Amino acid sequence: MAKKFIQHQLRMKPSKVKAYEKRLDVRIPIQLKVDIETDHQHYLFEYSTNLSQSGIFIHTEDPLDPGSIVQIHFALPEGLDVRTLGEVIWANFDDDEEPGMGIRFVGLNEKDKDKILSAIKKLAIL
Repeated sequence: MAKKFIQHQLRMKPSKVKAYEKRLDVRIPIQLKVDIETDHQHYLFEYSTNLSQSGIFIHTEDPLDPGSIVQIHFALPEGLDVRTLGEVIWANFDDDEEPGMGIRFVGLNEKDKDKILSAIKKLAIL
């Protein structure tokens, strides 16, 4: 396992390695339609590539700058809606890698945390 992680690190940019090492929550690959709104009424309708209890990665050719605060809405499998604030923690503008942005959930209520955790557990088993 450690060898695989080290090999993966070599292909990652240093900033992504640091972010990867800081992750405490399990991430699962999942494609969800995500609606994102900024204070400036900027709407993005994009898709996620992975999800954890604390955040989500959004695949987009037009990522927002780190530090941006967004209102985020997505539906989990079984039609469970999640609406919360998020903060763009990092963005990848490089077309050679997966372009997009990592968003950390901010102020996620316990009910939505439980919905996400339940979905992660179900999908991790599949």
